Amino acid sequence: MASALARFPWITAAVCVPAAVLLALAQAGWTPNGLASATTIDLGDALHVVELGGRSTALVGDANERWRLLTAHFVHTSWMHLLFNIAFLFPVGGALEQIVRRRDYAVLVLVAMMGSAMCSLVFTPQVSAGASGLVFAILAAAVITGIRHREQLGPHVRHHFGWWVLPFLLITLVVTLGNPSVDHANHIGGLLAGIAYAPFVRLRLPAAVERSSAANVGALALCLACFVAAPAIARGGAPTRVDIGDGWSASLPAAWTTRFGPTGELEWTTAGGLVVLTVGDTPASPEGWRRWYLDHRLTPMGPVGRCAEVQEIEPDAAMPLPEAAMHLRFSLRREQTPMIRDVVFLPPHVPGRRTVVVSLEVPRGWDERYDETRQLVVGSLRAPRPGARVTRVSTAAIE
Repeated sequence: MASALARFPWITAAVCVPAAVLLALAQAGWTPNGLASATTIDLGDALHVVELGGRSTALVGDANERWRLLTAHFVHTSWMHLLFNIAFLFPVGGALEQIVRRRDYAVLVLVAMMGSAMCSLVFTPQVSAGASGLVFAILAAAVITGIRHREQLGPHVRHHFGWWVLPFLLITLVVTLGNPSVDHANHIGGLLAGIAYAPFVRLRLPAAVERSSAANVGALALCLACFVAAPAIARGGAPTRVDIGDGWSASLPAAWTTRFGPTGELEWTTAGGLVVLTVGDTPASPEGWRRWYLDHRLTPMGPVGRCAEVQEIEPDAAMPLPEAAMHLRFSLRREQTPMIRDVVFLPPHVPGRRTVVVSLEVPRGWDERYDETRQLVVGSLRAPRPGARVTRVSTAAIE
């Protein structure tokens, strides 16, 4: 009995079982803290996937939620998604766990998780989830381990590793190509992580010759370094100072991308468009700012579902506003997503010029997570000092 327990693939099960339990809870109606208790989990909704622990480059960078690099591997969007991953992960990973040192296998799993997550972090701005990056790493390791230790594996065991696994790896990679809903960066990152670490994985040997591996120590150190550096990498570098009109400028996260909004205003977005910073202007005087914004920016978007159920709420008194600026805050619904929009009116420096209007809209569930980013952006609003470097955004830079 003890021998059977020792041979059981506990590490592989530690990935598969929690993933199945989490999906079952979500399908049964359990809602995490970030969603209202009356909300029904919709695993096709990116916000709901995020609340379960999905990977979001925006939240890793803007809210320092680096733990998503690990939790995302346990989150799946459907039973088909989960079963497809487990169909490869448990048989191949479980078999590999039986023949190699368990500590090496544990490090392989961690390296695969971190490698696939970091690749996704850099190349996939949309929300993503699933253990498929880990699957590709395990398949790659099974191929390499089987080839390297072919002579040490018995005839029966040999047929589960090496070249025998390669067709499954290639087929799995090819069938996902061209699918826009697949996080290809996650797959490639896992594959490369498995290829890089597999040569250091050793077969299980008698206890007398078990020794610590310098490769394991180095791999763990690299994983820790990636984990610590993830928010800085997700941010894409230092904030960029941009000209937002009429002498005003702001420091915006480097990873945010630009586009034109539905009313022709310039927008910076992140998180696949869930977070939007909009810059425009108004000809109204301070006494008419609120009415003008309601009539010209919020009400027109109601019929197309972008600004439904608009309500003005109490603004944050601690917001670091420039002198003579006014701050309004609204709750609204963009399509099916509850949002919070902070609006700041920046008075002209020259009489007769137009007032600059800056708004930052985030999902209501992310409101507190974006407090620091909101404070930094609004606190950076100012007229450029003489000699200050400011990036002027042109239509050539807009996607």
